[in-house]
Amino acid sequence: MPIDSSTLKEQLKERLRSNDPEHRYYKNIFNATTDMIVITDGESIFDANTSFLNFFNPYIERSLEPFYFSSLFEKIEKFGYVYEGYQDKRWFETILEGTKGHYSIGVMKDNVLNTFNITLNALEPLSDMYIATLTNVTDIMGYKTTLEEGIKSSVEDRNKTQFLLAQYDKAIEASTLVFKCDLKGTITYANRALSEMMLYGKGELSGRHFSVLRGVNVSDESHDAIWKRVQSGKIYKGTFEIADKLGGAHYLDMSFIPIQDHEKRIIEFFSLSHEITEVMEAKKMADKTLEAKNKFFDQVSHELRTPLNAIINFTDSALESFDEIMDDEESRDLVHMYIQRSHKNSLHLLQLINSLLDMAKLRAGKEHYLMASTEVTALVRDIYETTSALNTKEALEYLLEVPDALLYIQSDELRLRQIMTNLISNAIKFTEWGYVRLYVHLEADACYIEVDDSGIGIPEDKLDHIFEPFEQVGVHDMGTGLGLGIVSEYAKGMGMTLEVASVFGEGSCFTLKIPMIKTEEESVEWKK
Repeated sequence: MPIDSSTLKEQLKERLRSNDPEHRYYKNIFNATTDMIVITDGESIFDANTSFLNFFNPYIERSLEPFYFSSLFEKIEKFGYVYEGYQDKRWFETILEGTKGHYSIGVMKDNVLNTFNITLNALEPLSDMYIATLTNVTDIMGYKTTLEEGIKSSVEDRNKTQFLLAQYDKAIEASTLVFKCDLKGTITYANRALSEMMLYGKGELSGRHFSVLRGVNVSDESHDAIWKRVQSGKIYKGTFEIADKLGGAHYLDMSFIPIQDHEKRIIEFFSLSHEITEVMEAKKMADKTLEAKNKFFDQVSHELRTPLNAIINFTDSALESFDEIMDDEESRDLVHMYIQRSHKNSLHLLQLINSLLDMAKLRAGKEHYLMASTEVTALVRDIYETTSALNTKEALEYLLEVPDALLYIQSDELRLRQIMTNLISNAIKFTEWGYVRLYVHLEADACYIEVDDSGIGIPEDKLDHIFEPFEQVGVHDMGTGLGLGIVSEYAKGMGMTLEVASVFGEGSCFTLKIPMIKTEEESVEWKK
């Protein structure tokens, strides 16, 4: 006849509380371990060793009843922890199923969460009595948590560092120009920014000698000096001209650095650069502008000094002969000549000053243009008739060719007259025989007004500078040298283009191109 489970439990309790010597022997062993051991049915505790009682006092009394084991558990819903009611099962049922690697319980003591690993074994022959062993792993879990947090922090720091490095790499790839070369000068790496600027594909520069980057204006001496400097272990810093695949020039602010190993032996060379082509071009332009200004002021000083000296000299001569003019007719004629020449040079000086003021106004963009619809054919006919009186040379034929159609353009008529009069005056002045022709024609949607002649022409070396201030056609030019410069500025101000073609000794052709042909429109004021 099977023994009733409740009877066995009562017998077990009695034996646990008895003073049987054999039982006391096992009890001593039971209490000697640092692990916490309890005998329980999953709810009540029938016995517990000293380690358990010491830790959980004053949670429980020495009598151990009525005390529910699961009341100790903190409700931690985390993998590996168990507590009363977890997953709608009794805690010991969850452990006995053994579906997880290991189980733990959390116990709060003195505001500190303590963690115990727990094992559960049936107490034979009772199927509903268990020996539970609890191992305190709080410190280990603390180390584990610290390690996990450290690893997590390390991973986060590493990811942040990698992200920042990726951003720096991206920035360097996009803007900074980088290449490396070996001890022989062979390029081993060139980044995307440098390759793209040099018009090479990815990896195309690798394997080439770095001299392939050398600009056309870099001398052998300069190139060799840079290479020798870095070979000696010194850093080169400076402006370096390079040439792209198509020969285009670029300027770099370059640092060329020898890279050494731990034994201070040079193992490769590293170049880090930024493009400063725009800065160099701006510097060249500034130098050119400064040179032009210096030349301009030199020429202005010379041009102003010439008529002014003449005025002073003629005036002095007139004053010296003044006392004799009352009695000597020859002296009166001489003084009269001096005054006439002084007057002529005064007018020339005034013209020069006015031209300088006009040029300054044009360059400053302060010239106003009264733009209105202008009929070109009628205007050119009128200009031709007005300037016919300038031709006093018997061997020179002054011609006019205009279409019959009415051609309307947008222009400031006064400024257009000044342009044409200046061009015609110059053509007649420098043509002794042959012809000067005023010619109007159409091409596509543009109107062309040409003044061509069979005169002395313009030397080839002056063609590119003919519209600059004080540039004169030849040694016989008695003008100010500002006329064509002002004419060119007027043309630009009205949206027109003035071009010149000439063969020295054969003649010249000045062409005014008016790009837009328009019908008659209202006048508008145009400030360039």
